[in-house]
Amino acid sequence: MASRRCFGALTRHCRSLLLSPTFKTLTPAPNFPPLLRNPSFTPPFRPRELERFDRLRFEAVRGFSSTTSASSDDEEGYGEESDDGDEEEEVSGADGFPDRRGLMREAAATEIGYKVVGPLDPSEQPFTPYEPVFAVVQIGSHQFKVSNGDAIYTERLKFCEVNDKLILNKVLMLGSRTQTIIGRPILPDAAVHAVVEEHALDAKVIIFKKKRRKNYRRTKGHRQELTKLRITNIQGIEEPQGAAVPA
Repeated sequence: MASRRCFGALTRHCRSLLLSPTFKTLTPAPNFPPLLRNPSFTPPFRPRELERFDRLRFEAVRGFSSTTSASSDDEEGYGEESDDGDEEEEVSGADGFPDRRGLMREAAATEIGYKVVGPLDPSEQPFTPYEPVFAVVQIGSHQFKVSNGDAIYTERLKFCEVNDKLILNKVLMLGSRTQTIIGRPILPDAAVHAVVEEHALDAKVIIFKKKRRKNYRRTKGHRQELTKLRITNIQGIEEPQGAAVPA
């Protein structure tokens, strides 16, 4: 079994050498194996392995060619000024390529119903005085009725840490003493600001299964991961004015 693996690795290496574009420019050494001097030699690969190898090699060559074309386009357009100054720049990582992981995290958070603004500054005071205004927000598949200063527990939010500021953008309804605004189904101009206070575990739930007369009993425990949010501000509705005092 070990000899088969060694022979398979050797043949794959030889195949890569034969298909590489720099192999033809190299001069074979005097003690080079006689089988590799013949370019028509094909190692005993299975058809599926050959197809997979050729596909990977084609993708690698295509990636190099796309990089080269992109660099050539940049060189051709060097020195030309663009008139559109308001165009958004793509988020790029340390190597200059788009940060796909960050974009995927942002898209997943938006689908759940929140957006991470950034860490909370110790000198910052995000909490506002209590106002008789409430909002109904959706986080994941749950809905919460919140006001300023309320604390809610949601299922664990993946892409945020403690003391991070969040914007809950799936607001279904806003209300105060004087008016009520209902979304269809979401209010686009409304937002609820919150701060992550902690990540905790819920109380343990026991799952017990039994089948009578089968000697079958299974006991499991589960503790749901939770995130505690503190509501700091509600935007999108006018502040209620105090009632007029009769003279």
